[in-house]
Amino acid sequence: MEKIEDIIKVLLKISISKYIVALIIIIISIFINKYLVTKIFDYSIRFVKKTKNYVDDSVVRALEKPIKLYVTFYSIYISLKFIGFDGLNVNNITSNRLKKIFIVIAICYFFYNLTLENSFIYRKIKKRDIVFPFVSIVIRLLIVVIGISCIAKEFGFTGFITGLGISGIAFALMAQDAFSNLFGGFVIVLERPFAIGDWIQTSDIEGIVEDITFRSTKIKTFSMAVATIPNSKLANENIINWSQRNLRRIHFKFIIKFNTPVESIKKCLERIKELLNNHEKIDKELIVVSFNELSTYGFGVFIYFYTNELNYVKYEGIKEEINIEILRILRDEKVELMFLNFNFGASNMNRGFNCETQCSELESIRNITEEERRQ
Repeated sequence: MEKIEDIIKVLLKISISKYIVALIIIIISIFINKYLVTKIFDYSIRFVKKTKNYVDDSVVRALEKPIKLYVTFYSIYISLKFIGFDGLNVNNITSNRLKKIFIVIAICYFFYNLTLENSFIYRKIKKRDIVFPFVSIVIRLLIVVIGISCIAKEFGFTGFITGLGISGIAFALMAQDAFSNLFGGFVIVLERPFAIGDWIQTSDIEGIVEDITFRSTKIKTFSMAVATIPNSKLANENIINWSQRNLRRIHFKFIIKFNTPVESIKKCLERIKELLNNHEKIDKELIVVSFNELSTYGFGVFIYFYTNELNYVKYEGIKEEINIEILRILRDEKVELMFLNFNFGASNMNRGFNCETQCSELESIRNITEEERRQ
């Protein structure tokens, strides 16, 4: 308390004119930043944009705010020197130490800006890559730790620097499940089950990945809501990534009347096969057009194939186009339908047709053919 009273007494002895000059110095630095430094960097940015190298753009952009900050800090340093701050004997704080701290802050601020989304690091890793958020956060964390360590060392806080070791950071992150979410985030980055913008599905949620942070992943559902899932939970989920497939499946069955002539059935099957084989959007590796059921209800025809159209709206358009063409073939051959069924329930299974079993068998066939193709 006595120390504070002594400082106040010294401050009161300083003339008002010195305080006014110190304030003017700070105001001048504000104008320098606004009119001089800003114009210099505007010119520099226009100049570096003409080059093919993106690194210089990032360096100039990252340097602007730290320079402005240092100009402000330096004006404070000059003001403190002018009013005789060192004569106050405020513990270990001196104007020269403050100057060093200002330099450390400006340098750390510059390197911090190099990890932002307009930096060359961001361009190197690419915008949609899920690695960038983690790399940038790790780099920022290291920059902050180094900056605090340098400032603490300047004031002789060696114990504080020791506390900023890896074990101290890990201990802090473990609070409130943060460490488990961090670990889950690294699992997601290393295994790369999805990227930002991918359509994924878990047991609880389905949607588009919007953002990935140390703690959680944001998914925009198809009801336009945004769900935030902790990384620790997501890392242990079974994840289906619909964006990574290169084909989409189409399969259905229809029943034709039992009094349909055999030749008409054969003709329909041949024309449907020809239709699918000649369609540019249909994958030719696995096309099944099968007359596979005889029953008192009629004759069952099973159709199974893949399209390389991944866009959902266009995919539905392909289905519509194929269905219309099949219907046209049936009418050309004067083949009548008993019913058209896209829902394979218990009634179909009782009549000897199990779509899930047949689809599973065909998936096995496709897996074998894909393995052969890779070999």
